[in-house]
Amino acid sequence: MSKNYMIYPLKTMRITCRYDEGSHKNHNVGVTDGVVDYPIDDGGKDSGKDPIYCPCDCMKVTAIRGIGNSFVTNTIWLVSTSKVVTPTFTDYTYMTLTHSNDEDIKNIKVGQLFKRGEIICYEGTDGATSNHIHITCGRGDSTSWKQNSNGSWVINGNSMKPEDVFYIDRSFTNEIWGGYLPWITLPKEQIGNPVSRDNKKEQLEVIVSNLNARKEPNLSSEKLGIIQMGIYDVLDSIEVDGYIWKKIENFWIATQDGWVIYYPKEETTCEKELNELKSKMPRLIYTCKKTGKYLIYLEKDKKLYLSD
Repeated sequence: MSKNYMIYPLKTMRITCRYDEGSHKNHNVGVTDGVVDYPIDDGGKDSGKDPIYCPCDCMKVTAIRGIGNSFVTNTIWLVSTSKVVTPTFTDYTYMTLTHSNDEDIKNIKVGQLFKRGEIICYEGTDGATSNHIHITCGRGDSTSWKQNSNGSWVINGNSMKPEDVFYIDRSFTNEIWGGYLPWITLPKEQIGNPVSRDNKKEQLEVIVSNLNARKEPNLSSEKLGIIQMGIYDVLDSIEVDGYIWKKIENFWIATQDGWVIYYPKEETTCEKELNELKSKMPRLIYTCKKTGKYLIYLEKDKKLYLSD
């Protein structure tokens, strides 16, 4: 990903408790002192312990609580090391993970870094009756929790609803049950740098907003993103899979009428005159009346002699 998107951290989404129901309700409903968070429980697949992956380019562990303490539930705090793109803002963001078992987080240390796609921990039953992960998130950073007016211990920070912080990458996460929350699908990456019209070059204009750019000129090639609408220089052309493929920048697009507008290279006055003469009769020397320059053109089997 060229942009640092924040995506949902499990490969299977199966929300078992939303932030406004069950034991989570006291975290944000009827709170009088403003100390709130918006947790969700995710049970992953129906059995086993699903891994939780780093959801952005890099996150740093800022705090760990509970390991080896039966009275405190295991919780990990993580903060992004750079600004991330979410459905509602672009900024640093934090995420907390609760209920992993001791053996799954005992080797994690404060200050440890996780890169996108690396496993942070697993679902667990520490402080819970069945395997799941309790997730909260927000803008900025966080290292602690605090008790609110309802008596619930909540993550201390600028807490936000998870659907406002995480995109769902449908190629990564299978949404079995999203809890009726309005999750937003990760937008397709837009690539390409349109240029100005230049009649000295062969160009095309992309006029649709959903045209895939691919690494190679065929339908099975890797999709690099969605090309931005606009004009591009044509670098190469080939016919494959029933499409005329055009190479622009360092990728290929399939073209057909209604997707692009073609702009052929326009010939100069001299080029037009020369081409007309070439089509009519053989000439050895052609003078461009506009510039006074000479172009030499030899027919097959003709000889040219140069002398002082």
